[in-house]
Amino acid sequence: MMMHTLLRTTLVTSVIFATSCANHTESDPKTTKTAAPKNIILMISDGNGFNGWLAADYYQGLAGKQTYQVTRPDGTAPLVFGLAHNALNLIDAQGLPLPKGTDVANAAGAVAQGYDPTTRWTRFENAMINDYTASGSYTSYTDSAAAGTALMSGRKTSVGRINMDWSNSERFETIAQLAMKEGLSAGTVTSVMISHATPAAAIAHNSSRNNYADIFNEMLASDLSVIMGAGHPLYGASGDIKALADDNDYKYVGGEQTYTSLTNQDAREGTSYIDSLADFKALAQGKNVPQRVIGIAQSGSTLQAGREALPDDNTPSGMAYNTNVPGLATMSLGALNVLEQDPDGFFVMIEGGAVDWMGHANNMPRFIEEQIDFNKAVDAVIQWVETNSSWDETLLIITSDHECGGIWGEGTWTNSAGGYVAEDRSKASLETARFHPEEDTFNAFFAVQNRGKGNIPGYQWASRNHTNELVPLWAIGAGSQRFNEFTRTDLKAAELWGEHYKWDGNYVDNTVVFEVMEAALLRKP
Repeated sequence: MMMHTLLRTTLVTSVIFATSCANHTESDPKTTKTAAPKNIILMISDGNGFNGWLAADYYQGLAGKQTYQVTRPDGTAPLVFGLAHNALNLIDAQGLPLPKGTDVANAAGAVAQGYDPTTRWTRFENAMINDYTASGSYTSYTDSAAAGTALMSGRKTSVGRINMDWSNSERFETIAQLAMKEGLSAGTVTSVMISHATPAAAIAHNSSRNNYADIFNEMLASDLSVIMGAGHPLYGASGDIKALADDNDYKYVGGEQTYTSLTNQDAREGTSYIDSLADFKALAQGKNVPQRVIGIAQSGSTLQAGREALPDDNTPSGMAYNTNVPGLATMSLGALNVLEQDPDGFFVMIEGGAVDWMGHANNMPRFIEEQIDFNKAVDAVIQWVETNSSWDETLLIITSDHECGGIWGEGTWTNSAGGYVAEDRSKASLETARFHPEEDTFNAFFAVQNRGKGNIPGYQWASRNHTNELVPLWAIGAGSQRFNEFTRTDLKAAELWGEHYKWDGNYVDNTVVFEVMEAALLRKP
């Protein structure tokens, strides 16, 4: 094997661009919020870009009108940005990208993927180029592990790694660790398995996001006050009790021994384990609030995205909801009730994780369902802030870790084999409906089309993978103005998506989210 020592170091240059920004004016102090916050809340709709966000907003009839998209009653206005989210590519000795899954021992270094607005719009497939190359996927876009690492630690890494550098030799300190070091409490909440990449990135360190048991055990051994998600070993995706759980069913909760310890309430003094809907609701209502809670909802996968055989015409997907699990809003309120007991404040990450799952599945009705659940959670958090705290002492950041599925408006390309979407949802039909540059005809970049409240918007799925498209970011409250120090501009993106969200095309790199949270946490001027 040919190895160049000099290339063993990460070949990444971080450039910060400081520009003036039209998102605020000095004459409006409510939008600048110079005071340092007591509480930091990061909310992530996993796998959701501008088109996906618009699709759900159109369905709800709330495009540009969500609680986090409008000026709050006290005059505090949200700032809106785009977010770039590229990872590192492992490279060989010649500097060529190595395919996904390459053993790090075979890599000579790592280089930043980057996002360049001057080249993004020259060819439709530029944001998903690895769908069409032989080098393997995820060499031109990120995954939730690398993206979560950037958001939580401010450091770039290659896909699959959680708070570890590309060579698996350096551990990164996360915002949750910094918060607890400063005397604050911290927590992580998700609608998918609790040891999945994004919730894990709040605190865990691992060379592979797939080491679920090890990841959960590290989370459990940490000082996190809240650990909430799905991945229950004894329940299926529709709330059904499993006849027999095997070793694989326990991996998301650290293995059978860890799970048994949790249910026996002997994991740690002061720790409460809950899994019933009644217990989640009670916690959200502020009843019997413990100092620390581990909450595993009664679903083996996601809260709702994996449910089956529950027909109901009153949902976007025609599938009734799983009734024995809480919504993300309920879990979020329960988490806040635990965390607010710390007089010094807290950090919490709250994820709508299954939005991404439905992007991979190219399932727009369920994608919208998952985003609506996320929006409800944001509504609940905002109400909590305005009832129990204030925007002078709380920073709320709402964003995504990456885009998934390549969602575009109907007519963006003409499919050589038929219609815009796969109506029968068969594997073959889904593949045919996606964009194929050698067969299909690209027409123009169209945002998803509004078909009215309660109707699925006009859309097409270009991919089944993650893409390199910008995603939205809203920041509200104390410390939010710091985002303005790091912006670049993509005017073409603003032409497509800026109208409803009053977005001028300014965007930041995902590492900036950490920079802003760290500055707020450490009370940096």
